[in-house]
Parts: sequence; C-alpha cells; structure tokens
Amino acid sequence: MTIPTTWLALSLALAAYAWFAYRTPYVLPALAVASALCMWVPTGTPRITVPPAGHYTVVGADIQVDAAIFVLLKSGDMPPTYYKLPYSTAQANALQAAMDGEGGAGATVGEGGGVAYDGEAPVTGDESKAPEAPALNVGG
Repeated sequence: MTIPTTWLALSLALAAYAWFAYRTPYVLPALAVASALCMWVPTGTPRITVPPAGHYTVVGADIQVDAAIFVLLKSGDMPPTYYKLPYSTAQANALQAAMDGEGGAGATVGEGGGVAYDGEAPVTGDESKAPEAPALNVGG
C-alpha cells in the first residue's frame, strides 16, 4: 500500500508543478522536497521519527556503539517498521538484555518518546545435569 500511495503523491506533486510552474517560481523547490520525501518512504531506510506510543515486539535490532540503535518493531497485525533510535549505553544494555532472554523482546514506547525494553530472563541453572544414556548400544 505504501508504494502506490507514494506513486500517487509524486504524480500529483509533478502535475501541480506542471500546472503552476509558469505562475510562481517557488513551486519547483517545494515540490522537489516533497518528491524526495515521497521517494524516501518506501526505500527501506530507517524512520528517523520516534515510534508512536504503544507496545511493540522487537523483530530485530542492530546496536551501533556511539552511533544509533536500529530496531525493527512490530505492533499487532501491522507490518514491522524500521526505526533509527538515539544511542545511549543504558538503552543499548536494556535492549541487549531483553534480546538475550527467552521468548523474544518487547519494547514499550511512552508518550514522551522514551523506550523501555523488556523480555524474559535468560535460562540459567545451577543444578548438575545427568549424562544421557544411549538408547541403543551397537557393537561389543
């Protein structure tokens, strides 16, 4: 749905330029910016905006130290969306701890744009494990 909508928006922008071009000189720069935004939407580049408030499932993430946190978030039945979030050591550690756990990681975005990551703790245990006996012994 994104690509047809983008195509329609770009077509309308260029048609508006063709209609108003000879009347006002500022139409071309404005439509150049609009068409650049239209082409940016479906290319797979991360969104630089903060995700809307809500609870998400973290599908994947790439933590680049001192640069950014690139994260793929899925909400409900919507397709996953790729976001570029600001880097902080606390956020990176929280995301990594959530992803290391069992059952996947979740992210909760607040009204102010803050992100909290959660997930089940990784499996740990101190009990000793008994060696398994082979089900079938072949040979002598």
